[in-house]
Amino acid sequence: MPVAVARASYQCLHWQCLLTDKQVSVLLATQDRVLHSALLFGLLTGMRSGEICGLMAEDVTAKGNLGRFVSIKPNKVRLLKSKAAEREVPLHGILEHLLDTALPKAGRLFPYLTVDKVVKRYAYLRRLHPELHGTVFHSTRKWFITQCERTGVPEHFTATLVGHHSARSANKLTYGLYSAGISDAQKRDIVEGVRVPGL
Repeated sequence: MPVAVARASYQCLHWQCLLTDKQVSVLLATQDRVLHSALLFGLLTGMRSGEICGLMAEDVTAKGNLGRFVSIKPNKVRLLKSKAAEREVPLHGILEHLLDTALPKAGRLFPYLTVDKVVKRYAYLRRLHPELHGTVFHSTRKWFITQCERTGVPEHFTATLVGHHSARSANKLTYGLYSAGISDAQKRDIVEGVRVPGL
């Protein structure tokens, strides 16, 4: 397949993977025993499946009145896609509740999950619910980014949260060299502004 055609096919597939709010409601209402908590992490942080699978309880830190944050960095379970993927993300109140009630207090937060298991289980949910056709687990990341865009979050703030290279300036000199980036309080406001349908 010529490169241009392959790229166009990928872009088409890429855009098909967007989750609607109705599809999010379907996913969460299923309360899937394997993926439910991981789906919430994807929807409320924009993390990639590999990042979620590699989360450790030790990666979570409390920052006083700013709540808890998770540090996404390479560890013995996973590597990261790029240097930009290394970041610190605030945990939505829903995720803090999960930490307190359902997830391990030490070691891996999702000890039973691998990227392969996530892919296969999501495929199972897609078969169970035909209305999820055209979506994949990565669609949760796209949903989070879309929510940020719809609530007016500047693109470079969202880029910081999801581990993309920032698009703040064409030459990346001023911000890249002199800015400390967005504050923890700004990150917290963005994440808490995400509303999951049905919750």
